[in-house]
Amino acid sequence: MAEEETTDRGTAFARLEVALEPAPEPAALEPVWRSLLARADASFFLSWPWIGTWLEHAVGPRWLARITVDGALVGLALLGERRRRFGPLVLPSLHLHATGDPDADRIAIEYNDVLAARGWESAARAALVRRLFDRSRPGPGARTLVLPMVGEAFEEAVRTTGARVRRHGESRSARVDLEAVRRRSGGYLAGLGGSTRRQIKRAAELYRQRGPLGIEPAADLDQALSWLRALAVLHEARFAAARTGGAFASASFEAFHRTLIARALPEGTIELLRISSGDRPIGYLYNFLWRGWVGYYTSGFVYEPDNKLKPGLVCHWLAVEHYARTGALVYDFMAGESRYKASLAGAGPLLLTLVVEADDLRARLADGVRALRDRLRAVSGSRTGEGG
Repeated sequence: MAEEETTDRGTAFARLEVALEPAPEPAALEPVWRSLLARADASFFLSWPWIGTWLEHAVGPRWLARITVDGALVGLALLGERRRRFGPLVLPSLHLHATGDPDADRIAIEYNDVLAARGWESAARAALVRRLFDRSRPGPGARTLVLPMVGEAFEEAVRTTGARVRRHGESRSARVDLEAVRRRSGGYLAGLGGSTRRQIKRAAELYRQRGPLGIEPAADLDQALSWLRALAVLHEARFAAARTGGAFASASFEAFHRTLIARALPEGTIELLRISSGDRPIGYLYNFLWRGWVGYYTSGFVYEPDNKLKPGLVCHWLAVEHYARTGALVYDFMAGESRYKASLAGAGPLLLTLVVEADDLRARLADGVRALRDRLRAVSGSRTGEGG
């Protein structure tokens, strides 16, 4: 936005308009999305490679929201529409940059938001919610809006609209400050707890007995896709004993990422790393790179019977040092509270999955049904516990 367009924000907020239309083809949306992205403090998950790939692969109806003030574009958002049937009832819902289908959404968007010009983030979030629950205007008839993996600021914006909002889930991310790593004598290892540091040093020495430890990024698309397949095989092997599939058990998941890599690699916004001991790989990391931020997305490690070998810890140690050398600012393990993340990183932002509904009789009745269900479950669990 030009400076004169944002001078009187109080007045401008009242003039925000939100237009809804069926989502266009990726090629038609790309120049508009990229133009606004250049004026936004957005996450990688709102970058065009991610959004364009999602738009290409997502199934079901999708809507585009254009948010303007005096005709100037200040916000964009894509909404997947899902219609679930319960007997004669059809319950439509809208999902921000998601479909609502668990299999399709296992790509797991994080740091989700409206794409908004700098300074318009809160207003754009609130304007979108108000428009979606304005029954006097045409558009999708969904009574429920699901906001997967958004920040706490989105929750605050929703509350200003008068809509009902509840947390369906929350997850704390974990981050390494790479500026601190560069400043610290002894680098990354010096900032870790004693036990973690000893485990990494011991494992590194065992690996070095086989050959030098090395870390390298995929040099081109063919190599990146080859390493993605190798990563997927190792990733799925971790789930074989439990007879449950990991993310790559879904063909659509790998297809999404093959397309994403083809889009993002030329722009330098993804990186696949291979970590080796001599000429033998010990693991692969698949990371996103965005404006100084590095997001660890997934991995595949070579596990061996000797539990002193810690391929995950060693791979992340080498990756943190690698990105510290490149001048990146943050190494983000992203959402999911795991013991290894707590050992390797500090606390990051809280990510929420929010369910938003109009504040009407139907929503209040649904609240009552959920409260009754929860009480019955609590009573049932208590009785089961008493019975031993």
